[in-house]
Amino acid sequence: MPRVAASAVSRAGITPVEWHPRRVTRTVATRRPACTSRPSLLWIDDYKPGLELYRAMFEKLGFQVFTASSGEEGVKLAAFNPLDVVVTDYEMPGMNGEAVASAIKAIHPDIPVVLFSGTTFVSARALRIADAFCDKAGSRIHLSSTIQRMLQKKRSLALQPSAQGGASDDRRRTVA
Repeated sequence: MPRVAASAVSRAGITPVEWHPRRVTRTVATRRPACTSRPSLLWIDDYKPGLELYRAMFEKLGFQVFTASSGEEGVKLAAFNPLDVVVTDYEMPGMNGEAVASAIKAIHPDIPVVLFSGTTFVSARALRIADAFCDKAGSRIHLSSTIQRMLQKKRSLALQPSAQGGASDDRRRTVA
């Protein structure tokens, strides 16, 4: 695990036992219903009126929306709740969006993270960690379509067959 992600997770107050990816995955898998019709979205932003606005907007679009007003709180929610997509503000006190994205990817690498910011000065590293970027000044249609695209991407990856080892993987000859 990258050093930044580990420090971001520890700043969120999660001990290594709590956020271990294999343990979290097993816990989440047992709590998640086999068939869910509502995709889940975690929205992280330090601007609380904005949180309520986006919660209402995306609940009307059929999402189950979790909200967090800090990066630390968001990482805790991500560790213990089944999520399909995470949207995080980039500029926040404490844990910024880059640290949040690193921590969430360390816990659940398959969850798409969208950086949502009013600034265009986002680090190249943050853009590499996140799956997408949306400008707060942009249209809500663009934001919604980006989230839907991330949801489709996650679902298509989940439908891929698991890699099967070939006979040559364990040094057996397949040709006489």
